[in-house]
Amino acid sequence: MHTIQLTEHEAGQRLDRYLRKLLPTVPLGAIFKHLRTGAIRVDGKKAKPDLRLLAGMSVVLRLPEVDLALAGAGPGSAPEPGASPRPPAPPRAGRGPEPRVVFEDADLLVVDKPAGLAAQPGSGQQDDLVAWLQRTGRGVRTATFQPAPAHRLDRGTSGLVAIGLSPLGLRALTAAFRDDAVEKVYFAVVHGVPEPRRGSIDAPLLVQEGPDASHQKAVVADDGKPARTDYEVLQVIGDRALLRLVPLTGRLHQIRAHLAHVGHPIVGDRRYGAPSDLGRGVFLLHAAELELPLPKNGARRRFLVPPPALFGRHLRGG
Repeated sequence: MHTIQLTEHEAGQRLDRYLRKLLPTVPLGAIFKHLRTGAIRVDGKKAKPDLRLLAGMSVVLRLPEVDLALAGAGPGSAPEPGASPRPPAPPRAGRGPEPRVVFEDADLLVVDKPAGLAAQPGSGQQDDLVAWLQRTGRGVRTATFQPAPAHRLDRGTSGLVAIGLSPLGLRALTAAFRDDAVEKVYFAVVHGVPEPRRGSIDAPLLVQEGPDASHQKAVVADDGKPARTDYEVLQVIGDRALLRLVPLTGRLHQIRAHLAHVGHPIVGDRRYGAPSDLGRGVFLLHAAELELPLPKNGARRRFLVPPPALFGRHLRGG
């Protein structure tokens, strides 16, 4: 038997939707059956699937498959009553540079991610932001939630990443990105000098799938999704230029693909046409500014971090 005491982080959800997240390996039909028979109870009573959960309620599961299902539910899996919380993951040997915290409250964490660190698991890398969050014990962890980045930032790109530390925080951030309520500014060092020196790249992008996510590539194609990037040349030294870029859409690899399309690939970005790489999958693209509504009150806040010293060295051709 498993008993889960609900908190404010689960409150407001429908019972059936909560159970789908709690028991990802149990079919929905089986969940409904367990509710009808009383194998799943709320506060000791049978409950309907559309019950709205409240903080303080107890969900009791008397299921033969619950151990297997909860074991696969991730770092927020519910322990037996009285068990100690899961400790942060131990450090991994051979980790690279770690993110720098720019802002943190109960719902939102903004970090400056170094190039070479993956934002999400599954890139085949030894470490990633999600593992770092678990290792450092940040944020709320429940049976159905763990902190996670609210948007993508390529492993080779440095700069700002917004992370939801609570269910409220992640929901609010996800909605802000979905509703185009977030403004982003990037810097890049590119080969050659774009002409005109200020303008827009408006070209649809189609994602070409690879054997896994780390091999995806975006290409300009008539049947792709609309994509637009505004740019401005800030500095020119020799055959390289420093650009300020504002993506007005949020397509996969948008800036990288657009710059390659106009003949000015980002320095170090071999996948998109740069003549050489910088090692460790790093290229000179940096997420420098991020403006978004704070999850706790909706007030807009702008975060800024300068590009790493690597940008200056390679702009000078070093």
